[in-house]
Amino acid sequence: MPSGAQSRSNADHWRGGTHVDAYAHRTLRPAEVLMFVRYREALSGRVLDVGCGAGRLLGYLVALGGEVHGVDISPAMVAHCQRTYPEAGVRVGDLGAIGAGTEGVFDAIMALDSVIDVFDDGERRRVLRDLKALLDPDGLLIFSSHNLARADAPAAPSHPGPGGRLRRRARQVLSKPLVDLGAAARRVPRDALTRARNRRRLAPLEYRGGDYAIINDLAHNYALLHYYIGRDAQARQLTELGFELVDCLDSDGHAVAAGEPGNGPWLFYVARSARQ
Repeated sequence: MPSGAQSRSNADHWRGGTHVDAYAHRTLRPAEVLMFVRYREALSGRVLDVGCGAGRLLGYLVALGGEVHGVDISPAMVAHCQRTYPEAGVRVGDLGAIGAGTEGVFDAIMALDSVIDVFDDGERRRVLRDLKALLDPDGLLIFSSHNLARADAPAAPSHPGPGGRLRRRARQVLSKPLVDLGAAARRVPRDALTRARNRRRLAPLEYRGGDYAIINDLAHNYALLHYYIGRDAQARQLTELGFELVDCLDSDGHAVAAGEPGNGPWLFYVARSARQ
């Protein structure tokens, strides 16, 4: 894959700002609830939410009483956050150049919803280094990432077959009220065409790189390429970048120890600068 091709494709998708309504909610996963409780002190300080989207986390951070900042690549998402959470300082910015326009250091940086996975391996490592430079020496980086062990599991293929997708879509259509069936039925061929077009465009950019993979998964009708990595490989990578792993949870909030694959499509990590 040409360097930067993944992040450019993903950035073009997110910059369009067509998903505000879908992301304008405050739902937390169990792992995220635990992290808000467990790391409340750091999250009550000076906090940066990178890839803040429509502010799913911002309201909770503001309620903790700290100095809250947010950055997102989508002007539409940022405008929504500025209206909804005026107490937070939210601006348009690119995670790939997070140092530009970001001042001072932070007690905690949140990069949830696997936002760092929009980058290829080299870019992702650079972004992690840049985030480390923005942390207070005792600060925490709290992030999530796509779980390669789940993608590799035979029972959970990363690309379900077309028959399975069609059956699932049919169930969704049939569960709707009759008044909605006409519109839903019209969306089936349109969505299928969108998926096919995105797969033709992005599937050739998939690849496997040792202990990670770049996968054109089903998110947004296969419109994105995501970085997948397992728990132990991520821990090694953090060590190489000058971090130490503090915590790893699966989506349900269960601890994932060394050597364990972890349950679910994402894993949640807490890291800090390695002690000298």
